[in-house]
Amino acid sequence: MQRIEDSISLVEHRIMNLEMGGPSSTSPRPRSQQLSPTQILRISLENIEPRSEEIGFFLNRPRFRECCFGPVVPGRLERPPDALISAICLWGACVDQSGQLRAFEEDLLARAVATSAQILASTHRLKILYGIQVEVLLCQYFLHKGRLVEAQYHLSMAVSRLVLGDLGHLGHRQGTFVDAVEEGEHVIAYWTVLYLDKTWSTMLNFPSHFGPDMENVDTPWPAEMAVYERNQLQRAFRPVNTIHAFLEQAAGFEGHQSILGLLTKAAILLDKANIVRQTWQPNMSSRETTAYFQTFSRLNERIKVFRDGLLPPNTLGGIAPAQRSRAVLAYCVAHAAAFELNRKFIATNAQCRDLTLTACRSIVWVMRFANVKSLAHIEPLVGTIWSAAAGFLAQEIARCRGIPAAVTAVVEMQGEYDEIASTLAHFAAESTFMQSQLALLTRT
Repeated sequence: MQRIEDSISLVEHRIMNLEMGGPSSTSPRPRSQQLSPTQILRISLENIEPRSEEIGFFLNRPRFRECCFGPVVPGRLERPPDALISAICLWGACVDQSGQLRAFEEDLLARAVATSAQILASTHRLKILYGIQVEVLLCQYFLHKGRLVEAQYHLSMAVSRLVLGDLGHLGHRQGTFVDAVEEGEHVIAYWTVLYLDKTWSTMLNFPSHFGPDMENVDTPWPAEMAVYERNQLQRAFRPVNTIHAFLEQAAGFEGHQSILGLLTKAAILLDKANIVRQTWQPNMSSRETTAYFQTFSRLNERIKVFRDGLLPPNTLGGIAPAQRSRAVLAYCVAHAAAFELNRKFIATNAQCRDLTLTACRSIVWVMRFANVKSLAHIEPLVGTIWSAAAGFLAQEIARCRGIPAAVTAVVEMQGEYDEIASTLAHFAAESTFMQSQLALLTRT
């Protein structure tokens, strides 16, 4: 918890100026702003439906609609808090193609930010869940807009609410939820925040808000929401040390996992790769060096086993667009774990260079097989992985250019680099963050 509080204190004084600063517009409201709040919410829910996973909307959508528009049932179906409605409508306005809601975006942002803190005062289980949802939507919104300070702040708030609700220890609370859907919402909330924290800490160099005790969690891996809706969970035993057991697993087929489960596991491996890479010191003793490379080799093997256990990338094109965005991110994060671990030694170890190059090329194959440019939008974080892969390919092209035996390889790598650049350009049209990642390529 202290880690979270320290992070918040570093950025909180900047948030009010960044989010709430600037004079509000006094120009006449266009006709679109005469829509009723209910109409705005309905349009917003329709707008975010195709991209609910990529923006981190983890609540059960049919139940949420019932809470919004159905009759109030005290203790069971109550109206969602204003902060959550505002955050959903904010995203609805952000991605609105019709132009009906765009004029609301600035006001909705101010309202969502101003009301988000009000939920923190409650320790009620559902209010905590709603609070996590608000913070996830806000942090993803700010990342989409390229506003990283605010994104980091709201992610830290999401983690603090996980801690408040003890969502890392849901295994021993099985049977205490109203039904399987409510349990699923809590499980999915935990792993959503964890994968965001782990991928952002590595790829964006943000501080991680999960400490060493993370490996003691007993929250089960997430299933698809449809499994919770049908109450088809298989519970042979209560999960124990979920993350630790995964890291120590020698082998396993990952194809049966939910897409969020795959993404979270890949994010955990990416985080471990980042930690191991950073612990290397050139002045280590012989004993320390031996111990380091034992850890390094074990993790390399674990990453390989995980990647080999994924379904072939040529299956990605058959996934519905609404789920394909997250599947692409999961595969790219898995390959980024190998890239992150081995890139430290590419100048001195040919095997590490080969593993890094293979990881980069695997990322390009994922992009091709998934036909990502057929998608209208994708989670922007993947742009950091693509730009990092392109940066390494550019280095390899420069290194191999002029070597007669490498002519074919250079042509292939140039094609892969161009593929990444054109894909980033495709998504940069709607995301400021993607624009920043594309700009990195122009400087390589």
